[in-house]
Amino acid sequence: MDSKQRGAIIEKAIRRAEIWQNRANELLSAEERAIQEQMFRLLTHPMDKVVLTQLIDQSFRSQDYGRVADQVNAILKAHGVPDFFSRVEKLLVQMFLGLGRHVPSLSVPKMIERMRQDSGRAIIAGEAEALHAHLRKRRTEKVRMNINHLGEAVLGEQEAARRLQTYLQDMQDPDIEVISVKISTIYSQISSLAIEHSLRVLVDRLSKLYREAKNNVFSRADGTHVPKLVNLDMEEYRDLEITYQAFIQTLEREEFKDYKAGIVLQAYLPDAYAIQRQLTDWARQRVAEGGSPIMLRIVKGANMEMEKLESALFNWPLAPYDNKLEVDANYKRMVQYGMRPENARVVNLGIASHNLFELAF
Repeated sequence: MDSKQRGAIIEKAIRRAEIWQNRANELLSAEERAIQEQMFRLLTHPMDKVVLTQLIDQSFRSQDYGRVADQVNAILKAHGVPDFFSRVEKLLVQMFLGLGRHVPSLSVPKMIERMRQDSGRAIIAGEAEALHAHLRKRRTEKVRMNINHLGEAVLGEQEAARRLQTYLQDMQDPDIEVISVKISTIYSQISSLAIEHSLRVLVDRLSKLYREAKNNVFSRADGTHVPKLVNLDMEEYRDLEITYQAFIQTLEREEFKDYKAGIVLQAYLPDAYAIQRQLTDWARQRVAEGGSPIMLRIVKGANMEMEKLESALFNWPLAPYDNKLEVDANYKRMVQYGMRPENARVVNLGIASHNLFELAF
């Protein structure tokens, strides 16, 4: 693509994004407008984000309501009431500080209920009745859903076995088409110093999951039937190579040559573009030998704060890029490479972004 073509695409993307944004503004409800204004206040007061994170963490950390009330009271006394809270929320906080903290059996459940309601815009209930009602509603709207269970790395093998069983049940559920899985949720003892052993365990467990996905079909709204899809999510930088190896080694098993699985790469990692090219070369050889294409989902990255913290604590070089400009450039580099017809034929792309300009591009 020459500079003239690229410039034309950029201009079209800007115009498209403007159309989308103007239309979105026209459709905003009063509630959504209030939420946007609240989010703007949150983003312009960085310390509020820290306080909010601490409040949420302490609210769900203990089942002892008295302890929760003490911790929340201490946080609010130390930092004050966050500025981004609405007038009603500020009033409720003042009531908690004055009286509610002395009757935690009443005030703490109400506070947690309010947090769940606020997060309900982004997180759907996982209980069977609520989840299936949501999935069926989206299906009638011809919106395809990717289920991603909350929770990161597990701490023991008992929990890993329980999580794997949950994923297997998802594959048997006729309402679920796609799930996202992190390797740290199906094996609790991943070690960079025992890569071969970790890979053997991961390949065995991923095989169980792919097998269940391959043997179950999903009926889309248009009547077509497709095998279930498993997306292998990325997490910490240290798990990048082992996630990639677990993915390709599992798919190299003969029984999965005709199964289409997915993997995610994070553009905020400088290594991601090189991994994408390796993956594409591998997929090209796989398809040439009669195998199925694979799916690659390109995201910008979700663990920046954690990577920065670990880098600072242990005096390590920062794994991701340290500025938005380079992240955005790498994202576009990966998208452009993946969109080449010869590459897209063997590695089908999923484009993920919250940014209208990226989506329009």
